[in-house]
Amino acid sequence: MVIVKLMGGLGNQMFQYAAARSLSFKRKVYLDKSFLDEHKVSSTDFTARDYELDKFKNIQARNGIKNCITFFTDFRFPFNILRYFFARYAILIKQVENEFIDLASCKNYTLIYLDGYFQSEKYFSHIRKQLLKEFEFPQLDTENTAIRNKIIRSENTVSLHIRRGDYNSSEIIHNIHGVLPLTYYHQAITALTLKYGKLSIYIFSDDMKWAKEHLLINDQEVHYVDLNHKKKHWQDMALMSACKHHIIANSSFSWWGAWLADTGGDTFAPLKWFNSDATKFEINDFIPQNWTIVNYG
Repeated sequence: MVIVKLMGGLGNQMFQYAAARSLSFKRKVYLDKSFLDEHKVSSTDFTARDYELDKFKNIQARNGIKNCITFFTDFRFPFNILRYFFARYAILIKQVENEFIDLASCKNYTLIYLDGYFQSEKYFSHIRKQLLKEFEFPQLDTENTAIRNKIIRSENTVSLHIRRGDYNSSEIIHNIHGVLPLTYYHQAITALTLKYGKLSIYIFSDDMKWAKEHLLINDQEVHYVDLNHKKKHWQDMALMSACKHHIIANSSFSWWGAWLADTGGDTFAPLKWFNSDATKFEINDFIPQNWTIVNYG
């Protein structure tokens, strides 16, 4: 049995599920939704998230069994003793920050509990085909279907994601993540233009007003996708995955939009995913080797 604690939005939940799925040979994957259920109210420095993996009807997971979750998450004395006696068979794997953990070394345990974000393709690249099937999006609505059809018919389409939202509104979150500068996006656009010439750029953002006012792109076809708000935002990820090329933000949401694409295009990612003064992070664990890391200064 593999139990994974779900935290964060859709992209983070996909990372957590994918890591658990990579360990699930001859085991079931169980989802611990307790963190999502217990943190339903947003604050200045915290954004509450709903369970979002229900968008994918092909995922192979069940709701976690309460007693098994308690075995790993209750740190009162009786449970510490119980875990001690079952240490040969059960293991709790907890990330301290976002360090890479060798999950393959844990495969011999009968019970595994994952607590972390596990934001690396290295955990699950070997089951990519399986995950592409399990992360198959449901039918898009009429407006998004029309956009997707236009993307598919066009050449050299580019998804470009600008993440601001709580990265910008909360000082604490801003100090951890930071907001990418416009120079990052212009460097990536320039590289794609030099290689392919004419582009069709689809812009996705949680602050489209800012994007329209500040991201000035000359001599290219630009489309602003501004119709998928709140519970419809998964359709943005589906549209991203239909594009050939990708310029992602420091966001797990657009990371997955690029990773799910099967188009053989170029993907650009920022060198600075987190503020290096606030947290340790190894970009080479996070960014697939065939993506281009942009050092924007």
